[in-house]
Amino acid sequence: MAHTDDVAPSGDEAFDRARTFLARLRADEALDWFQIAAEASDPAIRCSAAAFVAGILLARGRPWEVSFWADLVRENAARPDLGNLLDAAAHLQLGEVDAARTLLERVTDPTDPWFPASVTAARIARAHVMFLDGEIETATAEVLAAFDADPFAPDVWDAFARLCAETDFDPTGFVARVPDDHVLQVLASLRASAPAGVDRIAELIWERQQGDPRVLALGPSFASKLESMRALEWSARIRAAGMGRLCPLLDRAEDGNIDAPERVRAAMLAHASFGDGRARSALTKSVPALSDDELAASLHEVWGIAAMLAEVFIVEGATTPARSLLIASVLFEGGAASEAYAVLVHGLSLETAETLTTERVVELMPLPVLEGLAAEAEARGESDVAGILEAVAVVSASS
Repeated sequence: MAHTDDVAPSGDEAFDRARTFLARLRADEALDWFQIAAEASDPAIRCSAAAFVAGILLARGRPWEVSFWADLVRENAARPDLGNLLDAAAHLQLGEVDAARTLLERVTDPTDPWFPASVTAARIARAHVMFLDGEIETATAEVLAAFDADPFAPDVWDAFARLCAETDFDPTGFVARVPDDHVLQVLASLRASAPAGVDRIAELIWERQQGDPRVLALGPSFASKLESMRALEWSARIRAAGMGRLCPLLDRAEDGNIDAPERVRAAMLAHASFGDGRARSALTKSVPALSDDELAASLHEVWGIAAMLAEVFIVEGATTPARSLLIASVLFEGGAASEAYAVLVHGLSLETAETLTTERVVELMPLPVLEGLAAEAEARGESDVAGILEAVAVVSASS
């Protein structure tokens, strides 16, 4: 159970618990408790809690879920500005610039007692629209003016990160103006922002002082949300500092909100790059989640980089005749004929194998694989299997 000594008390236990979880970078728990708090009796708490839910959803790239929460903010706030700002941010992520522009025209003061939003954030959001409209010089001038007015406000840097993530906005000049004694403050502002934008800003700060522990401390909060090769780079930096327990690549491999092929890729890279045994465990969870179409492609990738993990695909992936044949094909093409044959026989022995049609087998196994495995069966003296494969190969060759 979380303690609420990390945040100033609001009088609502669920809301305070949610903010404590968010302060500790435990966004999943925070999201659950903010949703509970959004049903509080106090309209101000309902408003702020709904705003936090919307903010977390935006940070996770789930803008299609924001509209409900933005409406809840508007229903419970004294004025609609914050709800309009959150709604506009969602439309921007969805590429619906006209809708965002219309909403932002009605935003004057989006401040809230608990949720970090300011007039400056609204100005930057409008600059975001200008960038997307191609008004680069005007947008840059607006961002500069907003920065000059309140350079270290948390929502300013959060807005910068979102702008970086969704446009070609260059934050170099603004990062260069951050004095060293404000770096930690800026980084803290980015903990729940758009990962791709946080990455660009954090990289610029890192370049100023490679090995900066303040940047590395932020890394786990955003790097696991980046594509796997970029997460690998941050993981290597964090591990070099002796912080391997916080490996973003492994966090990515374990994150059920990420598509299974990317989770497989992250686990494979963690194993191949760092020899981390936790990668195998992560792989056992992600392989079953691969669709049939994804299974062969992912195994091809693993076979080329970390072939020793292929056994996980055999154990966790060969659960149907079709998946078994897909795996057997990849193994045979990779030179593991004996293992491929064993997986093939396993697949053909499953109860549902009788539903496999010749046409389906032809789709699953290329002709060279069929011929090669037929020869493997013949060499083992298993003429019945060889005969089946040879017959299918004839159909494949004629199609």
